[in-house]
Amino acid sequence: MKKNSLRLSAVVLACVPLLIGGTQLTHAEEVTLNQTASSSEVADAKPQAGESADTTLEKDTTKESGTKEDTSETKEISLKLEANKISGKKGDSGKIKLVKIENTELKGEFKPFKNTFIEVDKNGTWTAKAKTEKKDEAIQLEFKPNLKDKATKDALTKAYPTVSFDETKEMFIKTEKISVTFTDADKPIDPVKDKAVLPITVANKKDKLIVSVKDSELKATFTAVKNDKIDLKSDGTFTIPEKNKDAKFTEKVTLSLDTADANYKKIAESDAYKGKEIQTEYKDLDAAITRPEVKTINLTYTVKELTAKINGGGTLAFNDVDGVKITGTFKEIKDNEFFSLDAKGNWKAKKPGEGSIDPTFTISKESLAELQKKYPEQELKIETGLLKVNFTETGSGSNQKKYAPVNKKQYAPVKKLPQTGEEKMRFAGIIGIVVLVIVGLIFFMKKKKNDDNANEDNN
Repeated sequence: MKKNSLRLSAVVLACVPLLIGGTQLTHAEEVTLNQTASSSEVADAKPQAGESADTTLEKDTTKESGTKEDTSETKEISLKLEANKISGKKGDSGKIKLVKIENTELKGEFKPFKNTFIEVDKNGTWTAKAKTEKKDEAIQLEFKPNLKDKATKDALTKAYPTVSFDETKEMFIKTEKISVTFTDADKPIDPVKDKAVLPITVANKKDKLIVSVKDSELKATFTAVKNDKIDLKSDGTFTIPEKNKDAKFTEKVTLSLDTADANYKKIAESDAYKGKEIQTEYKDLDAAITRPEVKTINLTYTVKELTAKINGGGTLAFNDVDGVKITGTFKEIKDNEFFSLDAKGNWKAKKPGEGSIDPTFTISKESLAELQKKYPEQELKIETGLLKVNFTETGSGSNQKKYAPVNKKQYAPVKKLPQTGEEKMRFAGIIGIVVLVIVGLIFFMKKKKNDDNANEDNN
């Protein structure tokens, strides 16, 4: 009985290391899987294209029923007026009217307005309270459309498709600014007669409208326009919405000439206009707009692949384009576990792995200006390609040549991490030890059995 107990105990003791080894392997595999999953999350964390997209009409949804809608989405809308100038003397009155939209007269009311020199009621009737102290006095009104009127709602929806017009919520839309000039009752305004009208032409040069009189460019301020065809700013710069596919089109614009402009002064002092009052405000001029041809500039790196040992590195640079040296700055990468990059293009390998990168680069004004000289009538689009990466085992140094600095796409983290076999090797060692222990116990028990049999034979 003692012999059998001894043998059973020996077998149990031999199995203990095997159980411990199996537990450690399971734990190690869990850790490896967790680490691999974490690395995969980092590798796939490439920012989505269009994150920096600029939206001028973001929609703010109302979260609680019964609360008034935030009208921030209408901040870029500006309703035009039949007349954006008011003049007269103290005590005069008149009516402010909106321009029809989609041939529809908008139903609704104005938000009452009052200051030191003018008062406007909900119907748009204004009353002069006092003379204006400055030449450039201006006001801006707000109009509350009656969205329960189907024609009004349909016209606004068609004119501004990106804005939500909900008849259950109150909405105010700003009008264009109104220039106001009032005098005292005994000092009426003398209207200027027979103003000289300049033969103005308006056309685009790339993404900006240029005002010209014959061969002279004039500085001007535009009334902002935002519709399906164009998004025009006051300085004349514009963008064309994606839904507008027209290569050429005409847009009505309203502008005010800058009388301090040197070219304007030359015209005013010329024989044709000397001594005359020149008209400076122009409404509904035809602006001829031609979509510029897009020229894509593909920047290529001076190397096709970054190959380095850990802690090695180099400097990213681009090849010249049509004889133009490409310089600029990179967006720094500091928090990536595989790769670091500074603004000058200096990079360093931090962890083994392979994949591709496309760092964000901003081309310098100097390089861009030189490229625009090469393609003066075209809109430039700067693009870069992917750069392969292969970082090997830990070590110092690099087989990279040093290059000196460039765009646009987001950094794609290094992918495909190499797997290590450290835990499997450790488990194989434990199994070997267990096997040796079992063999030793079997040899020991066999020897003891032979000794016991010999003793019995002697007795």
